[in-house]
Amino acid sequence: MIIRTLTQWMVWASLIASALQSAHAGIMPERTRLIFHEGQSQRSLMLANTNAYPVVVQAWIDNGEGNQAPENAVSTMVALPSVFRLQSGAIQGLRIVQDARSLPKDRESVSWLNLYEIPPTKAVAPLIATQVAVAMNTQMKVFYRPANLPMPPEKMAAALSFSLKQQAGAWVLVCHNPTPYHASFSSLRVTAKGLDAVNAKTLDMMTPPLSEKTYPLESLNFNGQSSLAVSYTLIDDEGHYHDGSTDVQVL
Repeated sequence: MIIRTLTQWMVWASLIASALQSAHAGIMPERTRLIFHEGQSQRSLMLANTNAYPVVVQAWIDNGEGNQAPENAVSTMVALPSVFRLQSGAIQGLRIVQDARSLPKDRESVSWLNLYEIPPTKAVAPLIATQVAVAMNTQMKVFYRPANLPMPPEKMAAALSFSLKQQAGAWVLVCHNPTPYHASFSSLRVTAKGLDAVNAKTLDMMTPPLSEKTYPLESLNFNGQSSLAVSYTLIDDEGHYHDGSTDVQVL
């Protein structure tokens, strides 16, 4: 059983109320990401149904494949219960259990929690009688963080570096991440004097630890400017956004 303080429940209730009044309906987790620290075998996550109707929710964890059926998903983590019904405005506790013995000890690992909501096949209230029922899948990152990593996560941004290079006739942005943490970006922009900001986009904007990732640029008319820079927005452990910028090397 999950115990929360009265203040926490009041805040959570206000989130549900505001979401019910908005156009963004669906299953809403209480946070945007979940972090397991070494030694933790399970974590709890509260979910709220902000739809105006009940839904059946199927929960499973995979490695981000996106096209795997729940029964074929492979992960060191399990979500319990895996299937449940949630009334409109109701709250459900989800338990994530993990076995991290096979995971690397020198860097973070990441899995994806899938929350697949199935609406009723018949209208349950006049309010939604003319609406189309659409099944939706919400994905959320779940990290495993080993102990005794060589630097705190707050130092990650300063260690990142970027370069521009040509690939298949187009310029791409490469993020070099020498840290043991995942660098989760909400935006990446190449800027220069006299040049409008050029956005870099992929389906998943996260650069893995001790690795690099290539981001295609929407368009870049690069004329040899020497003052190119990268502006970025990173997402921290609590889901907060942090802006930063650094020079970019042209390869």
